[in-house]
Amino acid sequence: MRYVAEIQLVAPFGAPLSAPGDDHFHLEGEDAYRRWRDKKLSQYEATVDDLMVTIANPACPSPAERAAVMARIETANMALYRTPAERTDDDATDALLLGLARSFGLRALEDHRSANRNGVVRIEIANSGGRAGYIPYTDRPISWHTDGYYNFHGPAHCVQAMILHCGRAAAEGGENRVLDHEIAYLRLRDRDPGALSLLMHPQAMTIPESVEDNGRVRPENIGPVFHIVSGGPSKALAMRYSARKKFISFRDAATRAAADLLLDLIESEPLTRRVRLEAGQGLICNNVLHDRSAFTDRADSPRRLYRIRFHGRVGAVDD
Repeated sequence: MRYVAEIQLVAPFGAPLSAPGDDHFHLEGEDAYRRWRDKKLSQYEATVDDLMVTIANPACPSPAERAAVMARIETANMALYRTPAERTDDDATDALLLGLARSFGLRALEDHRSANRNGVVRIEIANSGGRAGYIPYTDRPISWHTDGYYNFHGPAHCVQAMILHCGRAAAEGGENRVLDHEIAYLRLRDRDPGALSLLMHPQAMTIPESVEDNGRVRPENIGPVFHIVSGGPSKALAMRYSARKKFISFRDAATRAAADLLLDLIESEPLTRRVRLEAGQGLICNNVLHDRSAFTDRADSPRRLYRIRFHGRVGAVDD
């Protein structure tokens, strides 16, 4: 895997944070971590309030638009985008979003139970069918999480990136808080490296087996909270996390306490950004932390978002 050279070279927010061979995400690499930490914080603080990029044609962003998105990905693991007009046709929206994904090297789609034939999931209130009863398809709030935390099958087969696109906004609410998972890692490592070590254990967090009304079984899923993935010229950090209290367990009491500390740090993080996506706007990211507030729908124009999840990172392409 490698990063697209033309994008990386013109990134306006500075040089890449990591270099080949850096071990800043390993607890033994303290010097490398300190160098990365200082640069990460300074660039993130300068970037987090300027995440929005205008993209004229999402299916084929211009080199300048791609560079602007990748600059924000490099420093914050996420970018917001706006497109000129709302699109109401589902198939047309799918095509545009898949074109946007390909422009950033995102091709390995997650096989999600609620995805349509294009691999796109509609996030909307569902009162019947297979989505009914699951919190994303209600108007209820969703706690802090990264996507696909219940579908982890090792570093090469986990959700590393996603696109979340707004087709129609709610009448009220539906706001997201977003936070780069690297900031959460950084805060926990600074506070308690031992707690971080517990959350990097390969059996740190378990999602129990789920049996649906139709008998379909989602098997037990076990994995770390923080883990390392291939991210181009150097390794990258990924996160598998949910703040929910039900249907989730941790390896032992000490790991549970570490998760509680992590949540406290996330909730108190001053660099969190609040976002309310409007029609035609979206988020492209390396599966950053996010939540959702409750919302109220319009009867004649209900809230609808489109989500695609990927096993690769934004900006990486095959050699």
